[in-house]
Amino acid sequence: MKNAGTLSLTHERVDDIPLLLGFMQQLNFPILLEQHLGSHHLHRGLSNGWLATVWLAFVLSQSNHRKVSVEDWAGNHCDTLETLIGERLRPAEFGDDRLSIILRRLRDADWTALEADLWAATCEVYEISYQCIRLDSTTSFGYHTITPDGLMQRGHSKDHRPDLPQLKLMAAAAQPTSHILACDIVPGHSADDPLYLPLIRRVRQQLRQHGLLYTGDCKMSALATRAELAAEKDHYLMPLPRTGDNAEQIDAWIDEAARGTQPLQKLTRLNEEGKKVTFAWAYERERPQSSKVADQEVAWTERVQVVRSLDLAKRQAKQLEERLCEAAAALRALTPPVGRGHKQYRDEEPLRAAVAAIVQQYRVDGLLTVTWEREEQRRTRYQGSGRGGPGRPTYTTTKVRYVIKTVRRNETAIEEAKARQGWRVQVTNLPSARWSLREAVLLYNGGWSVERDFHLLKDQPLGIQPLFVREEEQIIGLTRLLTIALRVLTLIELQVRSGLAEAEEALTGLYEGQPTRATAYPTAGRCLKAISRMEITATRVESGQDVRWHVTALPSLLTRIMKLLHLSPTLYTCLTKTAA
Repeated sequence: MKNAGTLSLTHERVDDIPLLLGFMQQLNFPILLEQHLGSHHLHRGLSNGWLATVWLAFVLSQSNHRKVSVEDWAGNHCDTLETLIGERLRPAEFGDDRLSIILRRLRDADWTALEADLWAATCEVYEISYQCIRLDSTTSFGYHTITPDGLMQRGHSKDHRPDLPQLKLMAAAAQPTSHILACDIVPGHSADDPLYLPLIRRVRQQLRQHGLLYTGDCKMSALATRAELAAEKDHYLMPLPRTGDNAEQIDAWIDEAARGTQPLQKLTRLNEEGKKVTFAWAYERERPQSSKVADQEVAWTERVQVVRSLDLAKRQAKQLEERLCEAAAALRALTPPVGRGHKQYRDEEPLRAAVAAIVQQYRVDGLLTVTWEREEQRRTRYQGSGRGGPGRPTYTTTKVRYVIKTVRRNETAIEEAKARQGWRVQVTNLPSARWSLREAVLLYNGGWSVERDFHLLKDQPLGIQPLFVREEEQIIGLTRLLTIALRVLTLIELQVRSGLAEAEEALTGLYEGQPTRATAYPTAGRCLKAISRMEITATRVESGQDVRWHVTALPSLLTRIMKLLHLSPTLYTCLTKTAA
């Protein structure tokens, strides 16, 4: 029995745990996940819905998805979790076995229904508007053993790791909010083309709406994809690839604009200072399209938009100049002066081949003119050994080398090449009365949202790669769990930004070492890091039979973020309690 005069203090870091759990409770995540994951009839302790919710809070708070770390983390925050959840936690609640069950049930769950309920639960609490649905794919690698029919396969890697097996994730996001609607997980060697239509059908069913606009990259432009969208009274917007018959047609369309035979429309927008600036030149034409969908002939009118982005053209022109300079330097370095260790070309054909290789490497064919000439060096020597004399026979040796004399720029060809830079051809079946050429170009230019989602998923704070699970069912389950965490992350960011925009305010204190720096566009990751630096702590004060809990005073930045998320400070103050 403790001495009544003994004072015992126990500190427990709270950080962002109440905020994350409160935010997910607001979205009804514990109940929703329990409905889809379920629990065994002999299950005891924390429900699978709550277990998955706490695991999501761990992933977002610690930027770590490894199962092995969850148990220790939960043990270090046991009192905080028990108070927020309202249940006693057993030591084995967050063990590897329990978390593996969550992943297996996520794999076996009706993922389509779960995603639909996640979207519905989000829309019940927050109003999420969307102009269109953006579809794209990414890959994630791991150090796994490849099996013939397995999920982890080698393929074209978007992470620059073709040596490692990977999975592919095809996602659909609401634009411009970047909130994930649905995603499919397929083997890493799968082609993108056949993945669009199944996901589009899911999104259409999930939103229960026709007439939506779907955008994507050029791999989405297959005629079968466009035909089904037209047949379902939906709309599409995507660039055409330079493949097959498209290549010649695209070159012809660009030539018309580059040569001035086709009048161009100036496209303007407002910059950050509110001034009108020109961002592109474009023109469009219409063409009839037809194809069969489910043995039914479908015909529609397609708008072909030929667009030149001025920023893209400027970047490409700069890159071209850099390539020209590097190519010219490499060509001149082919024939250095005669000296030890300096390679000389004695025959013309090897030099010609080396010049062609450099021109091809730097993609400057026709832009540089290279000339070289044959040099001969003759030396007369006496035959035999000894001193020479008037009647001593001689012989002559001739050394031949080829020397590059000039590397000239073909300015006319270079200007023609620059005039063809910055162009793309995009197609859409949007009626011109609904979307003008300018609006369609601006809409596609703003389609970076899903790529940013992939960045969050693969790097910090979610860090899906490399995957720290081996079994395929757990790979699928963990990937799905992290996409749910991504939804939470993007929704936090959306609500904070929209709240600041509505109040015309900015947040300060998010940047470490820059306390006065303000931003109206904070990221969710930066908000969570700032809360972690506050070191909010719950302290257990035990004196004899008297046990009390005290919580660090809440900083103004935290209360502001919670207000933007429509959360009550009682999530933190409820940790202040008295126990007998």
